[in-house]
Order: sequence, then C-alpha cells, then structure tokens
Amino acid sequence: MRHPLVVYGLLLISVATEAQDYRIFIDPSSRILVNGSTNVNQFTFKYTEKISIEKPVHVIRDNHKLKISGGLLDLKVKAFDSGNGLMNGDFRKMMNEPDNPFLQVELVTIIPFWRTEEQWIDGDVEIHIIINDISKLLTVKCKIENPESILIYGKQSLRLTEFGLVAPTRMMGMVKVRDVVDFDFALRFSTDR
Repeated sequence: MRHPLVVYGLLLISVATEAQDYRIFIDPSSRILVNGSTNVNQFTFKYTEKISIEKPVHVIRDNHKLKISGGLLDLKVKAFDSGNGLMNGDFRKMMNEPDNPFLQVELVTIIPFWRTEEQWIDGDVEIHIIINDISKLLTVKCKIENPESILIYGKQSLRLTEFGLVAPTRMMGMVKVRDVVDFDFALRFSTDR
C-alpha cells in the first residue's frame, strides 16, 4: 500500500547522497500518443495497454539532481492504435515490429528547480527515447501535482529518419507520411514510500 507522502520520499531526498531503491507505480490516467500527418490528413496513435515499470528503480541525489537507473518503460509497438487497421499495419511495418517489438522510454535524471535545499515542485526530466535500437536524449517537464504523484509531461517532435525509419506511403506514393511526428505524453507516477 502506498503511503500518502510517497512522492516526497523520492523527490525530497535530503542532502544525503546515498542511493535508494523504489517501486514506481504508473497511474492509469497516464497517456502516450504519437501524432503525425500525411500530405492528406492527420493521425494519432494512442498507447492502449497498461504502462508500468516492473523492477525497482535506483535513485541517487548527485549535485542537486536525482539520477535514476532502471527507469525503463517497454512500450509494445503493437499496442499503439490509430483506430484504422491499415494504418496500424503500416505503423508496425515501419517500426519493424517483429525485430523491434518495443519502443522504449527511459527515465534518466530528474533536475528539480529547488525552492529550498530540500523542497521543489517542478523541474526538468531527461529521458531517452529508444526506437529501432537508436537512442535520443530529450529534456521534458515535471511537476508535483499533489503529495502523492509527480507528472512527467511533454510534446517532442521527432524525425523518423533519425531512428532509421522510413515513413510509409500509400496509393503508389500519392499519400506520404511526413518525416516529423510528435511524441506527446503525460506520465503520472508515485512510489512505494
């Protein structure tokens, strides 16, 4: 059972630099979307399965930053749904789903905007997006929503070609998916302390 001040255990690690391990619980209200467009219309793929981190994460405070190891989200490529079967098939083919069944998001560092030495309510988070075995480091926002949860959120434009992906085409090339998509997410989580 989660303690009412669970996030403060993770977020208000005092001046001590010793590492601690935490179980992270992702709230069901969290969402992950991939938005894009073609030369004809726009589309959205929504992640439709439960988002979770199965193993405890390791957190250490280092120079006013919270370094995280083990904060990896494995997102199944086949769980992204546009509501259109043909588009879903094109997405899976583009992502080379048989060889790369997961799109991964790894929490790396929380960079709090400290109000005092031990308190903060917002900041930045460094994350890795790993697609097709290619990793890109992104910086997104975070904030404490209440004593029980932290929200990590952002909308990042990504070029498919940066991940070695070839955008699909339809109708003998008359309909083309643009190279840039937006990775749009809001992850709410709490810990076991």
